[in-house]
This record gives sequence, structure tokens and C-alpha cells, in this order.
Amino acid sequence: MIPAFLGSETISEHRSRDKAIHVIERRCKIDVDAPYILKKMCGAEYVYFIQKNSLNRRNRTLHIVATNETFASRVRIKEECSYKPHPENDNWTIFTQKATLNIISFFGIEAKVESLGLKAYHKNIKKGKEVIMYYINQLASEGITSAPRWSPPSDIDSDTDDDDDSFASADEERALRDFEDESIYKLDSDYITRHLGDLSPMEECSIIQLAKRMKQTFEKIPDERVLLRFLRARNFEIEKTREMLIKSMAWRKQFNIDAHLDLWTPPDVISRYLPGAWHRTAKDGRPVYVLRLGHMDVKGILRAVGEEALLRHALYICEQGIEKTKETPQISSWTLLIDLEGLNLRHLWAPARMAMRRFTEVMEQNYPETLGMVLIVQAPRLFPLAWTLVKGFINENTRRKCLVYAGSDYLEEDGIHSYINQSDIPDFLGGPSKCGIECNGLVPRGEYTLSAEDVLSNEAALHSLYKNVTLKKGEMHEVTVDADGDSVITWDFDCVLGGLQFSLYLRTYSEAHCNSSLAAMVQMAGITYPSTPSPTETYSDVLVEDGKVSEYCEGDSVQGSYYVSKPGTYVLAWSNTGPKPQAIGSKATFLYTIEMIEPKDYAGSVSSLTSSFSNLSSAGSCWNTSSVASWNSMVSR
Repeated sequence: MIPAFLGSETISEHRSRDKAIHVIERRCKIDVDAPYILKKMCGAEYVYFIQKNSLNRRNRTLHIVATNETFASRVRIKEECSYKPHPENDNWTIFTQKATLNIISFFGIEAKVESLGLKAYHKNIKKGKEVIMYYINQLASEGITSAPRWSPPSDIDSDTDDDDDSFASADEERALRDFEDESIYKLDSDYITRHLGDLSPMEECSIIQLAKRMKQTFEKIPDERVLLRFLRARNFEIEKTREMLIKSMAWRKQFNIDAHLDLWTPPDVISRYLPGAWHRTAKDGRPVYVLRLGHMDVKGILRAVGEEALLRHALYICEQGIEKTKETPQISSWTLLIDLEGLNLRHLWAPARMAMRRFTEVMEQNYPETLGMVLIVQAPRLFPLAWTLVKGFINENTRRKCLVYAGSDYLEEDGIHSYINQSDIPDFLGGPSKCGIECNGLVPRGEYTLSAEDVLSNEAALHSLYKNVTLKKGEMHEVTVDADGDSVITWDFDCVLGGLQFSLYLRTYSEAHCNSSLAAMVQMAGITYPSTPSPTETYSDVLVEDGKVSEYCEGDSVQGSYYVSKPGTYVLAWSNTGPKPQAIGSKATFLYTIEMIEPKDYAGSVSSLTSSFSNLSSAGSCWNTSSVASWNSMVSR
């Protein structure tokens, strides 16, 4: 096992004023040519060593101490090398080398590891001598047989640097004491098994290595469960994990998150209209949080209390979850059970999706790996469209933890009772356990403190996403969209002032028309006409299948979608004209946004779900492009 040096980083460095003393500490990355089976067992392709070099040019000595950082909880390696003048002839150099190997525990193969270590050390001694002689001979071939001795600079009094000698000696002794004192970082096998579960040696040493790095900067650091969660989120890359953890610690301090459980009192609207609660535990011991999202008026809550209050409550739930996981050894995450019964287009309101994006970013940055599993039940036919719109800001690792059950599939043989004991299944899913979650419907408009415009103005991204249009009486605003077959057109608009009519048409041209990207940009921007355009010889407009001209009042919020079975040009039209002019003011103002979901994105979203989870076999047959109704539009107030 001849090691190969792959690189190093400097941890600390000191030089005396007269340059006689130089002490440097490095973290070295080493590739060890170990048997494949041993590397596979350890889960490590390379290891880290801490090397401290203390050079004293005044005394002509060099002392090197190397200790292993990787696997330090199971194997302790210390190697010392020293160079000093011979007492009888100072033109000679005495080189001494010694090493100790202490196998604490190594999965029952301690004797084998010790034997491999001793053989490797003997090989390395021989190889080390060969390397030294190679460079001595190389220098000799260049005519270099001696090196000038150090002399103090003329402008610096060497006597004033006596303290640096003591610094070098003290620094070496401190490094050795730190090596011997394992109390701060040691994770014995019993502690690991009891509190963290079964970890590979590489995972164990990563926790120790991260703890040491954090201790260099912070007096108080998070416990090993937290370190392990952050390491998993960054694939056990120490530097990336350290950076992520430091940012999260700063965030917690800035917003006083450690006291959040004591300080936060949910607003009355959240207490009454957010249908979620902790409920028993899963079979693996994880606490379960139940959220009846399909019965949650996300839009009403946002307009009543704002995004910040909803985020604060989400943090409150996360902090509760962390406290609950501490009650059970080896558990550091929880299970989220989401009920989608009642999911509708209102849940796809763009500000609600933007709020979800922000929640997701905060959770992933500060609560990584706290979600052990996400069970999604009673997913309706609308779910593939909803999933397509939100999956982009849910990281791949979290998506892999989602198990989705369409309709009543959660009752099948491989349903949720595979993960939750039958006695703990909530009553609303047919189980015997009283869940106690109240579904109180929509938030009354009297509870609103924010208008639709207020919600949009709070987020620059939303403000740029929505377009603001005012129509005088008799005017019409059109947006044309060129859509491929199997794509989905979605719309979202709010009637801010006055009333509107809305409709969706398929436009048929009598001759070929421009379909360039520039033309598409102009089309998506929309055009306002002083009156309803008259039919022309170049095109004709026909209401889409199942479509109709719908009237909406001031304060209405409309979300809708259309599945494009026939490729072509589609026209979304809003007008301030209609059969009931007395119900419509002289002006009508509305905010709107339109999104096109391409066939590859929509189909890819569905196929990724149906191929990722075995319990979606029945869901896959009903979640196809026909799952979205040709015309699907709803209004909420």
C-alpha cells in the first residue's frame, strides 16, 4: 500500500521575524493503494492526514509529525520523522523515523488491518530511503554536495527571536497533545450505533473531520446528528458542507431561530385554516406530520397574513420536527403525509407557487435531510399538471423521497400501511386513528389584509411575471399562443376593478402565417383592441372544445388550463363588453399571467413519476396527457 500524494491545503503557518523558525500545518490528501475489498468496505477512495512540519534553521533541525484524520475514531496512526546534526560531526545528519498504529475497532477485521498496516509501513520505509537517496544523488550530479548554513539577517537581532524557538517547541507539543486527546471528537462504535445508526467508516470520519474544522472557528457547534444531515446533503464533501453549515448558523443567529419555538404564536387565521398537525409515528420510528393540502386555502392564507407569517409557521413546524426526532435514537428526519383530496387550480396560483419556492429554498439550505419520506395520497387527475409546475424547485434528492398514490391506490397492498402502522393511519384515510385536523374551508374575504396587487408587489419576480391591463368600455385584450399538440396552456388572472369576460379560441388561418420567436414574443405580450375585432378573410376564431365565454366580477381570481389536443394558434381574450353592460363599469383592470407547458416537460414529468415508484403502476394508466381536461377553469373570491 504505497501512498500517492494528491494535494494539500495549509491550515496554519508561522514564521519568525528572522526567518529561522518556520512551522506549517497542512491537511494532505492521500491515495492509498489498498485492496479493493478494503476500500469498498470503508467507502473511501482516499484519506486525509494532518502533517505539521517544524523547521529550525538556527539549530538545523526539522521535525515532522503526521496523524490520520480519516477513520480517526477507529484507527489511530502517528508517524514522526526528525532531522538533526550528528553530535560528533555536524556535517552529518541523523535521521530518525518512528510510527505507532492503534486499531481501536474495525468491523471485526482488526488483525487483518494491523497486518496490512505493518506491511505497508515496512514498504514505505524502504521506499522513503530510495526517494531520499535519489534526490541526494541528483544534487550530487549537479555538483551540489553541501548547502550554506543559515545566518541571521544583519538588520534583525537574532537574540530577540528566542520566543520563536519556544513557540515552535510549544506548537509541536500542542499538536501532539491534541492528537492524544480524543475526548472532543471521538465517536466510539457504541455511541454511533446508539445515536446515529449504521454508518460507514468514511461517514464516521467525515463527521469527525467536519467537527474539527468547525471547532477551529466556533466554540459551540451543532451536534453529530446535525453534522450528519448536512454532510449527506453535500455528499460528504467536507468543504462544501462546512460552507453550507456556517451560512445556516449565521441565518439561525440572524433570525433568532433557536428561540423560535418559544417566541412564535401562529396568527389566528393560520390556526383555524391551515389543516396540518403532527400525528403518531411511522413504522421506522420517524414522527409524521400530516398536511391536508387539498383542503388548504393557500391563496386565502397568503392574502390574510402574508408570505412571511406563513414561512415563520413553516419554520416552527421544522423546529418541532427536530425536537421530536431527538426523542428517538438514530432518528434525525420525519415523514410528511400530504393529502391532495380537493386539489384544484386555486392551489396553482402563481404567488402560492412562488411562496412554495421560497419555503423550499429555506428548508433545503437550513434543514437538509430532515424529510425522510413524503407520502402523497389521493392525488387527483390534476396532479401531473401541478407536479410539472412545482418540481423544478424541488431538488432531486427530495423528489426521490416522494411516493405518490393516485385516487384510492393508498389502500392497495403496497399502500401507506407499508410505511405507517394500520392502527396509526388517520381516520380521513379510512384508518382508526383520530387525527384531529379541522378543515374549515376558505378564508373569509373579511380576513384579507392584502389585495392581489399587494401580494404581487411584495415579490419582484411576481411583479414582472404578471401584466397589468386596463380596458375601457368596449375594449378587448388578446394574447395569441402557438401551441404544439399535447402541450398545456395555463392562465391565472385577478379582476382588480370592474368586471370582465374571458374566453379561449382556436384561430384558423386561411394562409400560412409567421411563427418566428420574435413574433411569439409580440404575441405573448398581448394586444389591446378598441373594440372586438371583426372576422377577416385571413383567419377565423372558434371557441375551443368545452369552452365558453365566462363573466367575472371585481375581486374574482381565476385559474385555468387547457389541454391542447390539436396544434395551432390559440387566443386568450379578455373584454370589457358583454350582454350585461349594467354589471360592468366604465373601466376594467386585471392582472394576468400565462404559462405554456411543452409536451416534453409535461410528459416527462408524468413519466418520471410513473417510472420512479413501483406503487404508481395503476396511477400511470390514468395520469397521461388526457388527465388534464380540455377546458378547466375555476374562480375563487
